Amino acid sequence: MPLQLPILDDRNYEQLLDDAKRRIPAHTPEWTNFDVESDPGITLVQLFAFLTDNLLYRANRIPERNRLKFLQLLGIPLQPAAAAEGLVAIRNERGPLQALTLKPGVVVTAGNVRFLTRGGLTVLPVEGQVFYKKPVDPASSRHADLLRQFDALRQARLAQAAASGVAAPEITLRFYETMPLKLPTASEPGPVFDLSNDTLDGAVYIALLAPKNVPLDTVREAIAHKTLSIGVAPALADDAPPLLPLTRANGQRLPRPALTYELPDPSFSAATRYSRLRVIQEPDVLGDVGVVQLELPAATALRTWEFGEPLDEGSGDYPPRLEDEQVRARLLTWLRIKVAAPATAGVSAPPVIARLSWLGINAVAVRQAVTVANEPLGSGNGEPDQAARLANTPVIVDSLRLETQNDDGTWQLWRLTDDLLAADEDDRVFALDPEAGEIRFGDGLRGARPAAGQRIRASYEYGGGVAGNVAVGAISASPDARLQGGFKVENPLPTWGGDQGETTDQGERAIPAYLRHRDRLVTAQDFEDVAMRTPGVDMGRVEVLPLFHPTRSGANPGVVTLVVVPEHDAIRPRWPQPDRLFLQTVCDHLDPRRLITTEIYVRGPDYLDVYLSVGLRVREGHFRDVVIQEVRTRLEEYLSALPPGGPDADGWPLSRRLMKKDLEAAVTRVPGVEYVESMQMGVGSAVDIDFRDLTGLQLPRLARLGVREGEAEALTGLLGETTPGSAAEVVPAPVSRTKC
Repeated sequence: MPLQLPILDDRNYEQLLDDAKRRIPAHTPEWTNFDVESDPGITLVQLFAFLTDNLLYRANRIPERNRLKFLQLLGIPLQPAAAAEGLVAIRNERGPLQALTLKPGVVVTAGNVRFLTRGGLTVLPVEGQVFYKKPVDPASSRHADLLRQFDALRQARLAQAAASGVAAPEITLRFYETMPLKLPTASEPGPVFDLSNDTLDGAVYIALLAPKNVPLDTVREAIAHKTLSIGVAPALADDAPPLLPLTRANGQRLPRPALTYELPDPSFSAATRYSRLRVIQEPDVLGDVGVVQLELPAATALRTWEFGEPLDEGSGDYPPRLEDEQVRARLLTWLRIKVAAPATAGVSAPPVIARLSWLGINAVAVRQAVTVANEPLGSGNGEPDQAARLANTPVIVDSLRLETQNDDGTWQLWRLTDDLLAADEDDRVFALDPEAGEIRFGDGLRGARPAAGQRIRASYEYGGGVAGNVAVGAISASPDARLQGGFKVENPLPTWGGDQGETTDQGERAIPAYLRHRDRLVTAQDFEDVAMRTPGVDMGRVEVLPLFHPTRSGANPGVVTLVVVPEHDAIRPRWPQPDRLFLQTVCDHLDPRRLITTEIYVRGPDYLDVYLSVGLRVREGHFRDVVIQEVRTRLEEYLSALPPGGPDADGWPLSRRLMKKDLEAAVTRVPGVEYVESMQMGVGSAVDIDFRDLTGLQLPRLARLGVREGEAEALTGLLGETTPGSAAEVVPAPVSRTKC
């Protein structure tokens, strides 16, 4: 039987007072007026009942204290609150015509939530507008009309070449429209732009524009040789890359693809030529949100082509044509960005996927945090296992800088370690509990200890919580005086990663799981337990599929696939879909804990749209509309991917057959339903089926539901004239108003 924690005494104040009053006749029979509240003796009894109640409260906390002490002795700290991260873009709209250089640590705010910039930034007095060449469908009637319009031009070119005696090459025209890159909004925070398939030439162009009514050469001089910071966010709807084994067939990982950044070179007149910019910093922006830093050339190189013939502008490899004359008048130069496949000598490289959600200039990464500088932590006492506590929590681990003062007045830096037992006696290391803010030193044999009287100080950042997860445009201000005169701060993407810390009860419940897996991924249960505690995400459900590969059939030794479902989704609360940042956070948490030979895939569910039409009979005495609404709620809950969905209230299980009979039974159990007259079910493109086998990562998602009294409505009537999965999306495209 399970061990029951003892309660030393469960009486409260009122019970103690009543018990004392009942004892009065037995011990002091001469005291007869004890029912009077104003009696001095009753006042004393009330006082001692109050004191006893407090003593019992503290005594009953002894088991809790023992559990917490056991948790502390095991060295299992509580998970601290995670700080949200994001990007901000700073625009110089009406500020001085000069580059503003900002060090890391600039404060920007979203209401009362403070963020700090994580890197340096040079805010250039330019505006960046992003365009691309959207191809016109060659099979469309519009493309044929454009070919007829330009045929006269082509014939004139051929005749001109024939008159000069030069053989004219065959000309094949491909038409495009100059389209601005769609920006994220609060309602659509993750638009998807495919650099390979949505463009005519596989490139995207940033037009660097001067402020209004300012000479172009003046702006070119102001930004020459400065650092241009470009923020890049990959498509959030994509899957995170897998965690591959650390060894490949050739002993090396495949190199990651990169982007090339080029400026026009008008000095070369023989052909259209671009010159590459020097890259100062380039993270893997095709895999994670990041900032690329480029060094701009001299002012004389910040130019673009001038066209005497209007039809030449935008043709061939030239940048897209700007139709807005006011924007064209402010153009300083173009920045062309393309995918450069990495050198893969002897290695078969996979196709490069470049899908973006946002691209912009003057960008810098931010983190939800508050800075504390040189906080005094007292002085050392020379004893083993010294400890100090920071005033603010939760502490952001990578920001902590701990120092002790030497005899000559200089400060000595100490190093953070996660294992004091592995340190030598002279190692100046310390351990940190970020949730409690506790710093622990060694005992002199395993890690050095501060000497007696040695002053200790710490500089760090603290912060975290779900308040840091703000929408697009929520970060809009800065108390920094340098950003007050004509500068605008804005986050182009929602921030991500903010999460609440672990409570004491949650930490206690995690003790058995931690003792089982020891923070290492070996068994399937280990994967589930560790993934559920991923900081920075609200995890609703984890399914572990050993030997399963998302794209290959059969058993795959060494491969583990995790299906993760977020706990919350504002659009579809019963069928949440993780975005790329969610998946990447889980991958980053699992990576240092896995075996080096394990290949891990973290994916979201592959939802299959389910269409239901239900006809039922309402039992007498029940209100029809209420019963119908409860049936809708029951079906949505029954097919939910999260608890209490599914037959076992754990969310719909993977690889379980979806049967119409199960759904009919779920409807019949709703109070007020006499029986189900008929039901029609469609899954994907299949209409009016009795069952559907779900495989792999597939889970059902209720896409359309109709419930009425009587016979069920036909699915074709519920869905319209088209059947599920066969509807064609029609996207209207504006017609260019370019005048020749």
